[in-house]
Amino acid sequence: MNAAADHCRDLVRTLDKDRYLASLFAPDGKRPLLLALYAYDVEIARIRDLVSEPAIGLIRQQWWLDTLDGIFAGTTPAHPVAEELARAVQAAGLPKHALEGLVTAREFDLHGEPMANLEAMEIHLGETSSAVIQMASLILAGDAARHSAEAAGFAGVALGLARLVHETPPRHLPRGMDKAAAIAHARRRLGQARALRGTIAPDARPAFLPVSLTGLYLANPAPSQFRRQLTMWWSARRNRF
Repeated sequence: MNAAADHCRDLVRTLDKDRYLASLFAPDGKRPLLLALYAYDVEIARIRDLVSEPAIGLIRQQWWLDTLDGIFAGTTPAHPVAEELARAVQAAGLPKHALEGLVTAREFDLHGEPMANLEAMEIHLGETSSAVIQMASLILAGDAARHSAEAAGFAGVALGLARLVHETPPRHLPRGMDKAAAIAHARRRLGQARALRGTIAPDARPAFLPVSLTGLYLANPAPSQFRRQLTMWWSARRNRF
């Protein structure tokens, strides 16, 4: 691995351990591409925690939008995540609109307000959590990933909501939705995703492995790393999530 790839691996291992562990189940040749996508998502997601006011966050987000323009025009800036993301775009044909959506959807995060309603929350999670699962599937399975788009949609909402439900304050829960209702909704979406397991190409399964932790997060806001590793390993062995 080169220095940029090492940077992406270390960033994901530190700030998104679940996806890092899931990437270990991917083929060696695909793993750096997965980690590039996950590192990009980490960079976008953590903007809200690195800035003191929304205006500064918008400037950082615009830098990434401009960087995407450069990547797709063949002029990638000297940034390790951007360099590796450019390799993933070229190798897997990651769609620009989905990568841009990860940025624009998170403009909402900068303000820390509740979602207006359940539909808005699902759109947000679809453009972030679900989109990452689907793009990871594209890296792993190529054109066959198109069959798993619906499963990725439900799975991303379930996992994303499971991670959000224990936030204090619960920034993303829709107005009027309490924690119990959010947990119930996440379980419904998880059931719908599992019902579509047969549509997921075998090569794409590592993209869905983090979803196997949904139940843990719904029951416990901070399950141990050992419990998460064991759950993911067992899910991989059984080809389930």
